[in-house]
Amino acid sequence: MNSNHKFQQQPGLPSQQILLQQLQQPQGNQPSQQQQQQQQQQQQQQQPQQQQQPLGHYSGQSQVFNQHPQLSQQKFVNQQTMLQPPSLGMPMTGGNQGFPAPVKVNSINVDDPNTVYWQNQVQLCQLSRSEDIPHFYARQYAQNSRKNKNPYGDVKAVTLIDATKTVVAALDEQEKQQSAAQASAALMRNKKVDLEEDEEQRMMARTQGKQLWCHLDLSGQGLLNISPKLFQYDFLESLYLNNNKLTTVPTVIKKLRGLRVLDLSHNRISEVPGELGLCYNLRYLYLFDNNIKTLPNEFRNLIELLFLGIEGNPIDLKIANLIAEKGTKELISYFRDMEPTYPEPKPRQWLLLKEDGEIIDPVTNPGIYSEDLMNSDSHDTFTLLTYNTLCQHYATTKLYKYTPSWALDWNFRRNSLKEEIVRLGTDVICLQEVETRTFHEFWVPVMEAIGYKGYFFSKTRSKTMSELESKKVDGCATFYRMSKFQLVQKQHLEYNTVCMGSDRYKKTKDLFNRFMNKDHIALITYLQHVETGEKIVIVNTHLHWDPAFNDVKALQVGILLEELQVIIKKFLHTNSMDDVKNSSLIICGDFNSTKKSAVYQLISTGSVSNHEDLHGRDYGRFTDEGFHHNFKLKSAYDHIASDFPFSNFTPTFTSEIDYVWYSTGTLQVKGLLGKADEEYSSHQVGFPSAHFPSDHIPLVTKFQIRKKGSVAANKKTDFKPDFKSGSSRKT
Repeated sequence: MNSNHKFQQQPGLPSQQILLQQLQQPQGNQPSQQQQQQQQQQQQQQQPQQQQQPLGHYSGQSQVFNQHPQLSQQKFVNQQTMLQPPSLGMPMTGGNQGFPAPVKVNSINVDDPNTVYWQNQVQLCQLSRSEDIPHFYARQYAQNSRKNKNPYGDVKAVTLIDATKTVVAALDEQEKQQSAAQASAALMRNKKVDLEEDEEQRMMARTQGKQLWCHLDLSGQGLLNISPKLFQYDFLESLYLNNNKLTTVPTVIKKLRGLRVLDLSHNRISEVPGELGLCYNLRYLYLFDNNIKTLPNEFRNLIELLFLGIEGNPIDLKIANLIAEKGTKELISYFRDMEPTYPEPKPRQWLLLKEDGEIIDPVTNPGIYSEDLMNSDSHDTFTLLTYNTLCQHYATTKLYKYTPSWALDWNFRRNSLKEEIVRLGTDVICLQEVETRTFHEFWVPVMEAIGYKGYFFSKTRSKTMSELESKKVDGCATFYRMSKFQLVQKQHLEYNTVCMGSDRYKKTKDLFNRFMNKDHIALITYLQHVETGEKIVIVNTHLHWDPAFNDVKALQVGILLEELQVIIKKFLHTNSMDDVKNSSLIICGDFNSTKKSAVYQLISTGSVSNHEDLHGRDYGRFTDEGFHHNFKLKSAYDHIASDFPFSNFTPTFTSEIDYVWYSTGTLQVKGLLGKADEEYSSHQVGFPSAHFPSDHIPLVTKFQIRKKGSVAANKKTDFKPDFKSGSSRKT
């Protein structure tokens, strides 16, 4: 079916004269129906038969008119009417006649003005010019609200936003018909693909819970400047500043991250700040009739932008022609795929810790900081890295629109990951989201060549697939430096399999409906430190991602901690719980849980019950009695919690969700790899980027093995002096 049927033939000049005469005649002198029919017949005889245009070109009236015929009854002047007013035999008047006064505009002469994209641009610009009264959007909204209550009233008026949505929807429908097949459903299961609508609904729910209004109309007020206080309203979704006298856009506009619609048309703006590109939720951006000559490269971050209005500006023809030929989305892709114009990030700072856990200031103590401090040069220390590497099957252009296509390419990311991991050179490396084939064909040869041994276990779903498909499933991989550690034993856990195979876990409705279809795992390695002989249990795990299933994550961790007690007893060949509690244990990975979650509370405090993540759920004794464990664990990065903003950075979510948990009785943190460069991050909306190959950043910790009996020596004792005996208490 030819999609050009949506674009009907555009009325010629005679029909425009008839329309203009009808709108400018007094109401008492309207032509009769018979006169109208005669005029229409005359116009049809004068019009030549038009040939069909090729696909992608304009073949008549745009979607604006076709979908909204009531526009002909509103204040509207099309391009031909504006450019040829003398031929109509009457002056163009504004105000009462319903037409704006003629204005001198910079019409852009693109190479091919007959494309659908450019005709939509022109028609929407003309519609925008007609909306020149103060507070137009607010008035229109109020008027349409009244008409909604009266089903027998006039037809609702169409705004610029409504018309834009119509043309965008029509173009999207064409794109969907030409889109390629989606990725394998089996591989993408348990991974978020369609973020847009789900996240938008959550954002709307949050906004509605806090704020009763989220649209602001300041159009037609003659504003010369904008108060900085306006940008404190970060809940705004629509901001209308059109038809004013603005010459600049404040850079603090970047605070309005929730903006969906921004109208800056018909001002005197000559430059658009790059900070506007950080308003990544923008869907519709109107810049009609300004003095803008170019657009900043930061527009690469406008990943949700559906329409950009530029007509009426002396803008670079390269930009205008790209919009005319391929539309707004391709323009954003063009900016996105350009070579980075921003500086590379500064290296992450390596931080050393004192005995009491405080950071040693590198400024006041430069002498003890050197490049090789990350290495475990002492006989009783070792370093560990945990890193979600972002499996190539999840790194789609649909999910990561903000990442340059060349930087999202797996070969580029794979080499960047290798360089980063090899450069950090830790003694233990725990990776998540590693594809099975990639582990065997890439990581094993790379790591064995530099003295590492590795083990891998894939997610449960691989068991249900063919051999070829199972190689595409991701899992967890753990490598250790053979000169530093020796393997004692290894084991893995499949959370859903463990739960079904044991009578200790009650088989409830929530267990089957919410938990069992998640196939996450843990890889457990029992290593012996060569120089000290200390044996350390290292757990590498990856929990479910969806915040709607926080109860599932809590159950996954509850099962992990309970099973670990059994496994460690087996490793130690003991039945003593004291031996288990005093063992050296590290649990690291991607927990997909913030510090307010039940997961964090359970691991850090030893128990959790009556948490909001578990409300209304039934997991047997776990929810009846609460979750409990006997380990004494602490997050290594709690030492710098106030200065470590994120381990996962995306437009819709930025927080610390990766952790390195360690047993405080046997291990001590001596060093940490600090945060990512804040200046660099402030110009991004998320990772991966040209310099960060994953949406996570690696966590690196330097541990010192405590000497036997040193726990008591390092323990701070709160005591009071004994004045009766005349002596103080000794420790």
